Amino acid sequence: MHAGPTGTGTAGSAKIKFERLVAYSTLQLPLAMAALPVVLNVSHFYGELLKVPLELMGAIFIFARIVDAVQDPVIGLISDRFTHRGPRGRLTFVALMIPVLAAGFLMLFAPPQAWHERQTVMAIWLIAALLLVHLGYSGVSISYHSHGAELTDDYNERTKVTVGREVFGLLGMTIAVVMPTALTALLGEGRGYMLLGLLFIPVVILFAAPTLLGSGPSVHPPVVHGNRSPFFAFFAPLKNRLFRRLLLIFIVNGSALGVAVTVMLFYVEHVLQGTKLQAGIILLVYFVTGAASVPMWLLLSRRISKMAAWFVGMLLTAVAMGLAIFIGPGDFYWFLGISVITGIGLGADYGLPPSILADIINAPEGGETRGKTGTYFGLWALATKLATAIGAAGSLPVSALLGFDPARGRYGTFALVVVYVVVPVVIKIAAALLAWFIHVEPDRGSVREEFRRKA
Repeated sequence: MHAGPTGTGTAGSAKIKFERLVAYSTLQLPLAMAALPVVLNVSHFYGELLKVPLELMGAIFIFARIVDAVQDPVIGLISDRFTHRGPRGRLTFVALMIPVLAAGFLMLFAPPQAWHERQTVMAIWLIAALLLVHLGYSGVSISYHSHGAELTDDYNERTKVTVGREVFGLLGMTIAVVMPTALTALLGEGRGYMLLGLLFIPVVILFAAPTLLGSGPSVHPPVVHGNRSPFFAFFAPLKNRLFRRLLLIFIVNGSALGVAVTVMLFYVEHVLQGTKLQAGIILLVYFVTGAASVPMWLLLSRRISKMAAWFVGMLLTAVAMGLAIFIGPGDFYWFLGISVITGIGLGADYGLPPSILADIINAPEGGETRGKTGTYFGLWALATKLATAIGAAGSLPVSALLGFDPARGRYGTFALVVVYVVVPVVIKIAAALLAWFIHVEPDRGSVREEFRRKA
């Protein structure tokens, strides 16, 4: 159990200074910069340039995510152990894992050129690189997000921490959109992606330094797991019914984004018949709009509730994405308008769920798991990657089954319309229905009950 009570002292409820908030938030930029290309560009790079078959790539993604899923709870438990090193103990673990992340990212986008024509070797290289980058990313993100959840015990201050972090995250995603597009256009895909891997190293050092040196301390005491076996300690947060419900909605909702992002470049190239520059512009608009919309979702969550605001974002995205069914060759500007609306919905997806999680971690419903932040975020990271894996691993084989597989010279656009438009819309609606009926937030009702109360 936790070594002491949380959320009752003045330190825990005091407002976080702006400079401390910014210092904490900066690390999310390189994290997002690393995460998006792994989902967005890897399938295109290894599928189009290196000609790894999509079915094989889908199997590789599934395997890598299974390994990732197993390691995340373990990393969460290790992060909790580091709390005994002081109020910034989790950041020590972050510093240890940053070199692993940088090495894995470089390996992923800079495979030896002499092996580019050898599909089997490239498939093995892809497996090894994914395992390394996932290990580094999990080690950094789980401990980093856990530290953020412990910076304050105030309901609205937690949202500020999450929003500040995710603003930098969406800026990082914007960079992750612009850099690959610009570098591959100037240098070609092989050299462009290699330079992307190299440039990530100074970026992560530059933006990790403020977090490691200037972030505020945790207001929570060290976590004590007792004498339970590690297996039970890993999954103890699943006893919390609110956490289980949040995970369900989060995984369903996140899989929609995983599906869309995985085939997005294929969709722009073959359905819109757009250029790589246009694909970059679409993604840039999408993520910039997402970053700009985060404060709006913060304000809305204060008026209704965090879950209710997230529900509105889900519906907004589903409606806008549904309009893409009417998009065809040359409809770049129409699709750009859709990207603005879905980008606004993205702000809700990134800004609100982690804040809801921070509330749940310290709520009385958690029982003996209350305050075990690292363990919660270990399972949260597992859920995040599970959602992405469902999208990535499912979308590629289904696209191939329906007639789209570049490795075999098959370019059926119907498959891309189904996978990129229809499937994500259905998934988003399902997630919104779950959010409407299920009670998730501590001290609040379901979204349906909250809207009735406000009426």
